[in-house]
Amino acid sequence: MTSAKYVKAVLSIGSNFGERQENVASGIKWLSEMLTDVSCSHIYATPDCHGGFREYINAVLSGYTILTPLELDTKCKQFELEHGRTLEARKAGNVAIDIDLVIYGNDILRPKDFAREFFKIGYSCI
Repeated sequence: MTSAKYVKAVLSIGSNFGERQENVASGIKWLSEMLTDVSCSHIYATPDCHGGFREYINAVLSGYTILTPLELDTKCKQFELEHGRTLEARKAGNVAIDIDLVIYGNDILRPKDFAREFFKIGYSCI
């Protein structure tokens, strides 16, 4: 019998549409129930890193999981879809919730996000 190996995951959570603070808090709560030994930054605002006109509300969260990166990312994308991140919303630039797996174990999976201010602010707090 093999025991599951827990790996540290660091995720970025953001919202620029609707009840932004509540959307991010909902993502934090959901991830906190799925991961163990969770640490989360405060919730904070940043400008749109792509030059858009909407301010984002963000947080960065870390925790441990036995899920593979693909399994965790798939669950995150399903959560987004269930909470309003539809194709129509994407086309309109409405981001009700965005959850991205940035770091998994020792691997930086999203180097562009890792280098952006919206991630650095929260990452420095966890």
